[in-house]
Amino acid sequence: MTKGRTFLLPLFAGLLLAAAPGDELRLEPLREAIISDARTADPATIAFDRTTTAVRRGPGIKERTVTVERWDGQRWSLVSVNGKTPSANHLKMFRKATAANPVPGYYRMASLLAAASDISVDSEGRKTLKIPVLPAGTVRTDTGDISSHLSGEAIIASNEGKPYVARLKVKSRENFKLNLLIKVTNFEQISDYRLGPDGRPRLASQSADSKGSMFGFVGGQTDEVTYAYR
Repeated sequence: MTKGRTFLLPLFAGLLLAAAPGDELRLEPLREAIISDARTADPATIAFDRTTTAVRRGPGIKERTVTVERWDGQRWSLVSVNGKTPSANHLKMFRKATAANPVPGYYRMASLLAAASDISVDSEGRKTLKIPVLPAGTVRTDTGDISSHLSGEAIIASNEGKPYVARLKVKSRENFKLNLLIKVTNFEQISDYRLGPDGRPRLASQSADSKGSMFGFVGGQTDEVTYAYR
């Protein structure tokens, strides 16, 4: 029996050492490196067109709207809605939405990843940072801030040894209400980042899918967003 224990204890210790996270899986240095880089990505230095294809679903309803918006580094403009000149009502809703939401861009990783509290490796061997609850103001709708109902996962890539967020996955942590009438039962959003000509990451595309109910009727909306830089 003594001989068996002598053999098993070193083996067990070796397994523990093999399972212990090395320096490459430490949360703090990876998170701080990405945050520091994101802080230098000023939205005033970029210009892009954002094209959003939204499909709204409900009982007997399927509406598709294509909106093109432009950010010139200083201000927004609404270019077209379904290929036509925007109406006064379109412009009113556009101004309200852009005033309430920050300009999209990689710089937002700075505040977002400050809430990351765990690091792991996914099934494809990629490092991921887990965000249990998104910081306030991260995701807004036309009725308010839903960030506290969402969690996130940032998938990390590297360029010449420098880490950056290649994909951000956001999903609902729980059912929640948008207002007194709409109950959201599922929300998922994926943002993909690609390296630009200068080697810096920038937002390339987003997709979002939401499902919910109102007065017992089930519906939802799917958004596909692309960014074309100028």
